[in-house]
Amino acid sequence: MGEFACEGILILVETFLLFATGFAGLVASIVLGLAKDNFAGDCLLYSEVKWCNSTAFYFTQLGASPSCSFCIGLQVCVSFYALGYGCYHVSVLCQWVGERRALVLPTIIIDVLVSLFVFIQACVLSVGFKRFCDGFVSGSSIGSKAKSCSYGGKLDWNFKGQCGGDKDPHNPYAGDNFFQFYSTAQGACWFALLFWVVITVLVIIRRVADKPVLDPNSDKANIINNVAI
Repeated sequence: MGEFACEGILILVETFLLFATGFAGLVASIVLGLAKDNFAGDCLLYSEVKWCNSTAFYFTQLGASPSCSFCIGLQVCVSFYALGYGCYHVSVLCQWVGERRALVLPTIIIDVLVSLFVFIQACVLSVGFKRFCDGFVSGSSIGSKAKSCSYGGKLDWNFKGQCGGDKDPHNPYAGDNFFQFYSTAQGACWFALLFWVVITVLVIIRRVADKPVLDPNSDKANIINNVAI
């Protein structure tokens, strides 16, 4: 009875984490989509800017759109997987369906791969945004008030004439909430990664706990002992 209770608790915690990481991933993908939409479909990740004076800057290189698309697409896919598997666990806990223990091992493999890809995606997002912010705050060296990346929300991003025009022309940008969007996406992605790692550990624990222990007096145990000798 104790083993079943322990397994039930593990499944319950795993279910909660699956829904948590699913919602975290959806939050990340939604705010990244909004940020991309506010910048006319352009991606700020790995963008480079240059200040021509203390009040105006321009893009010397716009970020690669596939970077944002990869982050959004991956989170959408793994979020729906997490929510779907969470619903399956709810069905098991409510005894609407029986648990298919044969799925535990494939789930471990999938969860490890998902954790790896989410880690890569979170790094792409964080490194890309940091690269843009490093270039943005460099304006402080020539008198700009941009001491932090969040200051960009107070600036006009559409001042083509002041710096002689951007190297890469773009449609009008709305940069009021860009920092909040990208910061929220980063936090959601790293939380999602943490949840995936814990989920993977819980599934491994369930797999190990579910492994049958052979009776030393059984025929199978004698066969194994003979082989070992």
